Amino acid sequence: MSKDVIIHDHRVQEAKAAATKLKSSIDTTYNQSKTLLSYVQSSSWKGSARDSFVTYLEIIIQYHQDLKETAALQTKALNNIEKHKNDFQNDATVREVKNLW
Repeated sequence: MSKDVIIHDHRVQEAKAAATKLKSSIDTTYNQSKTLLSYVQSSSWKGSARDSFVTYLEIIIQYHQDLKETAALQTKALNNIEKHKNDFQNDATVREVKNLW
């Protein structure tokens, strides 16, 4: 029993729109975090609370940097689905998987 992969164009478009919103949100948060870090580092705030906050903020920035890279890969994958969806069924790996059924 062979099952075909069905790619719904409207679902791909929805995913692309969601990916665009996600990327925008990540970019905004990343930039705001960098701005806040710069502000805190140039302020006269001293002490362990400041150091803890800076460390926490640096972790958030690193996390968002990773998310930015992942979001770019997601967008690339969604664009590739659109470009190559017709070639997918003819791919050797897909044929191999279909033959497992």
